[in-house]
Amino acid sequence: MQNGNGKWKTWGLAAKESIIAYFRTFAIVWRSGALSLSGMMLLTLSLGVLPVGEFFVTEHLVNAITAAIGDTGWWRQVVPWLLGLLGLQIYSTLADQLREPLRLNVRENIEIWISEGIARKSNTMELIEFQTPEFQNALARARTMSGDELEEIVWWIVDSLQQLISVVALGIVLWGLHPLLALLPMVTGIASWWSGSRFAVDAYSLDVEQTPQRRERDALEGILTDRGAGKEVRLYQAQDLWIERWRKLWRELIEKQQAIERRKFLAHLMIGISRALLYACSLILLLLAVFRGGLTVGKYIAAISAIVNLDGIWDNVAGYFLLIADEMRRLSGDLYSFLDLDTKTVGKAPSTSQKAPDLAAAQEPSYLQIENVSFFYPNAQAPVLQHVNLTLNKGERVALVGPNGAGKSTLARLLLGLYRPQAGVIRLDDIPLNDENRQQWLTHCSAVFQDFTCYHLTARENIIFGDLEHPERMEVASTAGGAASVIDRLNEGYETVLGPTFGGRDLSGGEWQRIATARGFMRETPWLVVLDEPTAALDPLAEQAIYERFIQRSAGRTSLIISHRLSSVRTCDRILVLDNGTIVEDGDHETLLANDGLYAQFFRAQAQWYV
Repeated sequence: MQNGNGKWKTWGLAAKESIIAYFRTFAIVWRSGALSLSGMMLLTLSLGVLPVGEFFVTEHLVNAITAAIGDTGWWRQVVPWLLGLLGLQIYSTLADQLREPLRLNVRENIEIWISEGIARKSNTMELIEFQTPEFQNALARARTMSGDELEEIVWWIVDSLQQLISVVALGIVLWGLHPLLALLPMVTGIASWWSGSRFAVDAYSLDVEQTPQRRERDALEGILTDRGAGKEVRLYQAQDLWIERWRKLWRELIEKQQAIERRKFLAHLMIGISRALLYACSLILLLLAVFRGGLTVGKYIAAISAIVNLDGIWDNVAGYFLLIADEMRRLSGDLYSFLDLDTKTVGKAPSTSQKAPDLAAAQEPSYLQIENVSFFYPNAQAPVLQHVNLTLNKGERVALVGPNGAGKSTLARLLLGLYRPQAGVIRLDDIPLNDENRQQWLTHCSAVFQDFTCYHLTARENIIFGDLEHPERMEVASTAGGAASVIDRLNEGYETVLGPTFGGRDLSGGEWQRIATARGFMRETPWLVVLDEPTAALDPLAEQAIYERFIQRSAGRTSLIISHRLSSVRTCDRILVLDNGTIVEDGDHETLLANDGLYAQFFRAQAQWYV
């Protein structure tokens, strides 16, 4: 158990973090639209004095009406106060209407800031992080935040200030009639805030706890509505199984939430009853004052209206404070914690004692070497690569083969600098590939991945992503990658939108692969080119043409080809055989056949079907 000092320390730390989060939020909103925010605040605060104005206008109006009964010139006494009341209502409506476009401007700018911040933070994270449930949970929670939340926090703070101005003003007026008239509404307001705070903390804790279940629920919903998964779901008649599992998750989520809502209902019911009793006490106090002759009818009616108004304002203030605390809890725990994630904590290789030289200033490397490199995937029971040693010389054409799961694609991504090894060192000549120069190394590399991305954009955009600085190379790359024949069949050529998401032309797997291969051929002068199963979806003639063009374009560059089709790799300078995360064979085609090892077994197993 924490002692008293420990509790105060924890509370103080939480308060400090909350204050920092408030200032951070206000700074973000201010940068998103200082002028709009200033106008919105001025209009909102000006509305805070309206209840007091309504109190005095109502009092004089009622007194004028009672005094003018039977007087033929009654309108001279009554109309000015009616016009005053009407003027206050018009100003209130006008101020509300003027605030809305200002709110919209601030909200949209904040929305842009949040989305861009999440995208940029995701882009700085290690790729391996995306495979951890912790990161996916954090990303899912950050994505639930929007510009509405940040803008509404500031809106609620300003509205709270407006309400507090009204509370003070009306409280002073009612205190003059009787102190209890000002204090009783405050009691129920504070009780509402305290009760709501308790349940808000419970609700947020449950919300965090249920994040994995919600992600699973959404994934199941994706299976049921995805076109790709639909063919298997329908073929195997698995709809009922997935729907029942999806429904069960929904029920489990809702049941826990409803338990909190039931306790919240009972607490708020008791507060509501207490509010009604305190309101009755206030009415009795006013009636006694009237019968003693201390109040006029106009002041009595105005006081009743002010009490109802003050009670509602206290309720609003309590509600605003609860909403602000709840949203700040989500902002700090979900969005800000995600944006503040350390990008260099997971999978960090041992640091070198000296800072590596700048690749841009160094000479072009003559070899790429990995020394004693090991690599683990998150939550894996064993390393996917173990103590791997390898040197790739400039201009070599190297093939990487091996059984599924041997670590071929992982090794390629380490060589590209996309992954950081947990042990060992990767060097370019004598320059270690570290955090400072990995981004530079990426500009010296090109790749066609096995799990390439199908961008549902134009064909032009799909291809030039490979080298945005040299879009003029697009047609040459299209020819080299075999995509030119695909483009020729599109109605609008390179401007054709691909994929069904935005009503574009869908392509076959082989056609998409040609587009991806052209994208990988956009860079004309990479030091390292990686082809990871680049022809898996192509017919034999297209595959042969791709490899022939690849051999031409990779002359003088280091190339790494990953393939299960051994007929495609037999002409490489070296063939590396990877098994259980270790390189077990290294040599050319003839040498490996003569060794009669794993490569020879693979080759004979494939060759028998062609004999």
